Amino acid sequence: MADLIQSAQGEAMNDANRVVWSSEADAWVPAGEASIRLSDDAGVYDFVLVGGGPACVAAARALRRESPDASIAMLCGESTLPYLRPPLTKGFLKGELDDMQLAIHPPEFYKEQRIDVLIGKRVLQVDSAGHTVHTSDGQRFRYGKLLIATGASPQPMSLPGSSLAGIRFIHDVSDAGALREAARSVRRVAVLGAGFVGVEVAASLRAAGLDVTLIEREGCIMPQLHAPAVSSWFAGRCVREGIRLLTGCHVTRFIGDTRVTGVVTETGELLSCDLVVVAVGVTPDCTFLAGSGVTIGDGVLVDECLCTSNPDIYAAGDVANFYDPVFCVRRRIEHWDNALRQGRLAARNMLGKRIPYRDVSIFHGSVFGTYYTFMGQADETTESVQRGTYFDSAWSLLFLRHNVLRAVFSTGRSAEETAAAEELIRHRVGLHDARALLSDVRFSLSRLPTRTVLILQGGGALGAFECGAIQALEESGVRPDVISAVSIGAFNGAIVASHPGCAAQHLAQFWRDLSITLPGMPGSSTHEILLLWHTFWFGVPNFLRPRWWSAELGPGSLAPWWTSYYDASGIKTLIRRYVDFDTLAESPTRLLIGAVDVQTGEQRIFDSYIDRLTPEHLLASGSLPPAMPWTLIDGHSYWDGGIVSNSPLDLVIERCGRISGRVFALDLFSGGRPMPTTVIDVMRRRDELVYTDRIHNDLRFEEYANDFSDLVLELLREVDPETARRIQQRPNYIRLMGSRAPIRVSRISLQGQLPFASDFDFTATSIEALQRRGRQAANDVLDELRARPE
Repeated sequence: MADLIQSAQGEAMNDANRVVWSSEADAWVPAGEASIRLSDDAGVYDFVLVGGGPACVAAARALRRESPDASIAMLCGESTLPYLRPPLTKGFLKGELDDMQLAIHPPEFYKEQRIDVLIGKRVLQVDSAGHTVHTSDGQRFRYGKLLIATGASPQPMSLPGSSLAGIRFIHDVSDAGALREAARSVRRVAVLGAGFVGVEVAASLRAAGLDVTLIEREGCIMPQLHAPAVSSWFAGRCVREGIRLLTGCHVTRFIGDTRVTGVVTETGELLSCDLVVVAVGVTPDCTFLAGSGVTIGDGVLVDECLCTSNPDIYAAGDVANFYDPVFCVRRRIEHWDNALRQGRLAARNMLGKRIPYRDVSIFHGSVFGTYYTFMGQADETTESVQRGTYFDSAWSLLFLRHNVLRAVFSTGRSAEETAAAEELIRHRVGLHDARALLSDVRFSLSRLPTRTVLILQGGGALGAFECGAIQALEESGVRPDVISAVSIGAFNGAIVASHPGCAAQHLAQFWRDLSITLPGMPGSSTHEILLLWHTFWFGVPNFLRPRWWSAELGPGSLAPWWTSYYDASGIKTLIRRYVDFDTLAESPTRLLIGAVDVQTGEQRIFDSYIDRLTPEHLLASGSLPPAMPWTLIDGHSYWDGGIVSNSPLDLVIERCGRISGRVFALDLFSGGRPMPTTVIDVMRRRDELVYTDRIHNDLRFEEYANDFSDLVLELLREVDPETARRIQQRPNYIRLMGSRAPIRVSRISLQGQLPFASDFDFTATSIEALQRRGRQAANDVLDELRARPE
């Protein structure tokens, strides 16, 4: 142990450029001035993040936001704070940016967020059984959850002469700094590899006045795009700017005595140069996981929620090999935007969220002052559509397969168009009807048909109103693409989603089986007294059974130890009868249902695109206390989702992103009511306010977002045009500014005064009356929409 400590001290003393956080000095200090912990374990953390790039930073921010008290450590292999890599091939290489301008956050940020950033900590081994990470300086870090975001390293070239001086890579800031310095004293440069990195390096060095030869072994540049038109565009830009371009060219060796003086191709041609930049690809950094039990292949293999074969270890960014459900392939994506979004998502899943990664990552860059964006996957596409021409300041190329958009390359196009294209790719929207319009730059992609969303509230017997409204919508040809529901709305929604396009009959029979028969007119005092008496003693036969008729024995069967008044096995049996769970798993209608974790108080979303839904999931969403018991799923106890959000538009925003098209919200607790005149009226109004919807709040948030968008546009008008163009191509700008269309919600509301017991009045007469009101309310809204001008 003493040898390890001495080695760690020596390493720290010999690297004066490293900085670490010193708790004694309460400041960032050179590593040699910081104290070394003299213990077997360097630290114990709830979350350890290995990497130090954008994925780790995004994960740390998300963890701190959602888990304020968690302990978080970032182990950075480089001797610098996390920094931006995209500028390395552009502004930094040109000398327009320095090291400090690359930092993602200043040191103070990590201190304020209580994130321990430990730089120069290269991980050598992961002991998954012991939840321990071992670093190169002999220290050990114990973790609760671990994130692997170590990125990738340049592929070496095993060619004769590859050890000569003057052969450089550009992967990290030290590589870029060394290349920038070397470029100041040479005249001729050969860049090997014409992917994104190679082309941008070639453009930057050419802009600095050097003679540049760009060599690509494939038949075209940007071969990974599988897009000849885009390759031709890049090739034309390079040639016009004076770059010599050689494609289909294989380098066989480097020549020189101690420094490289040229490269030799397979044809025997000698290309003289003073400097070589190798950009032929990267290899994921995951060899340190050997023996850890974590499955690796081309990177770290993860599931759609970015979890590895070990449930306590996740991976994100360039190193993560994940199944992409958008394109139905397993792959790695080497994009800054992908790393950022995966890091954020991995953090949430490390906290137990189980959210799949279904994003379409956006790659952006620039060559010779032209900023471009590429998203999607262009290979295996069958046709392309050009919007504008190559010579315009703004044009794009759409790649389609069987009239479904698969990828887009654009330069200068609006954020609205790019964001709309992302949604079309993500949801595989068929463009058969709009195919002839795609080449018209005046036609907005945001006008293409997207999704119909149905919002279903909870409200007990009032769910019969939803049944009637859904019948009217179905008869009018309205087919929901997404249903977001809670409580009784989750039962209705599951029946609709498992019988897409033909749910009305099944839904009506479900409500007939829920109905009971009692004498008296609904709303009369006699009826309400009888209803209260019947429900108290007998419950609702196919829904709830009172616990006082239970035959259970023992202390737990006594009332003081109850956690609910009724047993819900009846509704579970009915759910199995009317919901086809096999069809639901494959249904084109996506079902989102909300529940709340009893212990943590956090909302949980169950998603038919992700979770294999069961009767228990639906029951969890409808387990309203204290009448119903909580529902246990995977060791977690859940109550009714309406407790936290009874009109779950927020579920759709979180899981489906940008909302456009039609949104129908069924409102069982409309806002206006007369002032209460009795204690019973007060109790009724209290419950209505508790369970009234949050759609107004969600829409108000959208208004705030649009206000901020307006401010961003005003600020962009104050900066120079080149800076504005650069900002407008950033993925965050595209996503935030490209979704400015207001959410238009059509509310189908249950209007008028309701009896006190209406939400548990399952009598046949009341159910039938609510269904009629639902049909009428939905038809009224549809008539208004038909009469509304486009």
